[in-house]
This record gives sequence, structure tokens and C-alpha cells, in this order.
Amino acid sequence: MNKINLFLALLFCTILYSCDDSTDTMSVEFSQIEMLKNYSDNLIVPAFKAYSESAIELETATESFLADANDETLSNVRGKLNDTYQKWSKVNAFQYGDALSMNLLVNTNSFPTKFSEIESKIAAGDFNLGSISSFNVKGLPALDYLLNSGSTLDLFTTDANQANRRQYLKTVVEAVKNDADAIYNSWTSGYATEFAANEGIDPSSSISYIVNEYNKAYERCKNQRVGYALGKNSISGNSSPMSVESYYSQETLSLLKSNVESLRSIFNGGDGIGLADYLKAYYTAGAVEEDLSEKINNQFDVILAQLDKCSDSFSDHIEAKDETVETLYTEMSKLVVMIKSEMPSVLSVKITYQDSDGD
Repeated sequence: MNKINLFLALLFCTILYSCDDSTDTMSVEFSQIEMLKNYSDNLIVPAFKAYSESAIELETATESFLADANDETLSNVRGKLNDTYQKWSKVNAFQYGDALSMNLLVNTNSFPTKFSEIESKIAAGDFNLGSISSFNVKGLPALDYLLNSGSTLDLFTTDANQANRRQYLKTVVEAVKNDADAIYNSWTSGYATEFAANEGIDPSSSISYIVNEYNKAYERCKNQRVGYALGKNSISGNSSPMSVESYYSQETLSLLKSNVESLRSIFNGGDGIGLADYLKAYYTAGAVEEDLSEKINNQFDVILAQLDKCSDSFSDHIEAKDETVETLYTEMSKLVVMIKSEMPSVLSVKITYQDSDGD
């Protein structure tokens, strides 16, 4: 009986080992370290550097506008704001490291902004942006409202609350710039090296961070920039054109394209090794039957082609809930399954967050 039990135990261990071995990521020849170093050195750090520099230029342009508010200085600061928005779209998917402890995402780009609360704070001379309830009255969306809505020059030169409005603008810009500086300094002060060396597939690994935050960023594209405004998650199903990103400047479509293009570039590792190559390694080795890398890139092609059919202002598409934007949302939804279910399954990376939209 003891021999039988011993035999069964050994048989069980052999089967268990065989099962584990079949999902061993090391069976596919691929350098995680090389991929992580590419992300860190060639994508993430340069993107945060560009974002930080644009925020500094935005602050300088704001100071010039406040010193002499006229059509020229207003046009200049609006241009710098749009450039900062564009640069933000390139770092949107890199919300790990100190970005989490800093609440960088919600501090920088919580939209739609609550313009009525902004006006109340201006009227009250309340420039405190540090409370947990202040996410929707600061950051880039608040600047979009302050600089692109209504009679901006009059509000900053002749309005009764012009002094408070000036101080509020200055405070919001300074906070954006300081956060941009802090996150760039964090990456260049050691975190880039730590990130590049943190291989593996557990939830605390860099690859897990990349895959999870990549999915979050893509779902923000699909949901916040398109779906929520279309009323996809509301009981009434009514559209909300003012809920789109950068509503007041009407740069919504440009920013949406920039976000999607950035996410495609991140997937492909820019000019280096990325998630697409990691997936391709599994396909080439025969570990999976489908070339998921090609499948995902083909779907990005479809989405970008549909975006090219959209026109400014994007909020008009939203208000009409026309076929162009409905098809865009449908095509964007198809990609979620590929990157959130199929890709993590191939790479043995666990999705560690939950959303509420059912995808």
C-alpha cells in the first residue's frame, strides 16, 4: 500500500510539473530586460522629458500673458497649452512608479472639468487645489476652460474678479509644471534603472505594470474620450458633448488621435523591442497558433482609419451620435478583448484592476 501511495504521489508531481512547464515563459526565447530597457530609455524617459519641457514653456507663456494680456500673448499661451496636452498624451500610459503616489493622472487630466466650481473658487478667492475634491477643478482641463471659454481677454482684464482669476490660472499652471518636473526627476534619479531591471511576470514586475497601465490608458481612450460622452454608460443613453477632452479648445479629435497613435507606438516598442515583439516570439516559437501581434496592429489600422473619417468639431459627432462615431466606438471596443484578455493570457501576465463597463 505504501508503494502504491508513493507511486501515486510521484505520478501527481510529474503531471503537475508537466503542466507548469507548458506555461513557462522561459520556453520562448525573448529578452525581457532588453524590452524593458527600450521602454525605459527610449520611450518613457524621453516622453516625460518632453512633457516636462512643454509644461515649463506653458508656465513661461502664462507669465507673459498675465503680465500683458492681449491677443498675441493669449494665442501664444493657448498654443503652449495644446502642446502640453499633446505631450501628455505620450505619457498617459506610464502611470507607475511615483506617478501613483503623486496621483499624477487625476491631478493632471480629470475631465470634464467642473467649470461652475472653478468660478465659485475664483469668486471666493479659494486657490487651494490640494484637497481630494479638487481633481476636476485643476490640471489641463481647468486650463482649457480658463483660456478657451467665453470672452477670455475681458475676464482677465476688466472683470470684477480678474485678480482672483489671474491668481487661479497661475496656481493651476504652477501645479501642472511642478508635477511634470517631479515625475521626470523621479525617472532620471534612479527609477529608470530599477524599472529596466525588474523582470518577471508577477504583479510587481515592470511587465505587469506596462500591460496593466497600457490597458487602463486604452480604456480611458475608449470610455472617457468617446463612450461616456456618447452616453454608453448612462441610464438615459443621452450624449454629453461637453464631456469630451479639451472641449473648449475643440482639440478633442487631435488629442484622441494622438492618444491612439501613442498607444500603438507603445505596443510596438517605438523603434525598438516592445510587447508586439514579445507576442511575436510566442507565435514564432509555435507556443500559440495565432499571430496576436499582427491582429492587434491590424485593429489599430481600422481604428485610425475610422478616426480619419471624423472631423472637427468632434463634439458635433458626439451630439449627433452619428454612424461615424458609433462605428469608431465599436471598433475601439473590439481591441479591448485582444489587449486585455488575449495578450495577458499569452504573456502570463495577470490583469490586476477592474473596470465597471463590462469589457
